[in-house]
Amino acid sequence: MLSKENLKTPVSKSVSTKLAEQEYNKINDLVMNGLFLNSADFVRKAIREKLKTYDNEITLRQIPHVQMKEEIIDYVKKNPGVDAVDIADDLLLDAFEVNEILVELIKKGTFGEV
Repeated sequence: MLSKENLKTPVSKSVSTKLAEQEYNKINDLVMNGLFLNSADFVRKAIREKLKTYDNEITLRQIPHVQMKEEIIDYVKKNPGVDAVDIADDLLLDAFEVNEILVELIKKGTFGEV
């Protein structure tokens, strides 16, 4: 039987981020038009929707370090300004390994900060 005493409050965590002014304004317009209660409501719903796309487990590719480095260099050259998470997602590589390789490549001067 449910009661106040045996109900547990779900654990929640906060995530903060900065948005481009254009993105912020679009979200604010949606809120003002009554599609969302507030910007936090929009963000929660957007995150839940995005997480649904990951319901099927993604299998990361296991490739040699040298091949990984070559693919990352090629990807960054084709997508300037990309970040490590996008590289990892798009190439199906481990994000920590991608970050380590990026740090190594930046130190070697292969390209500037990503």
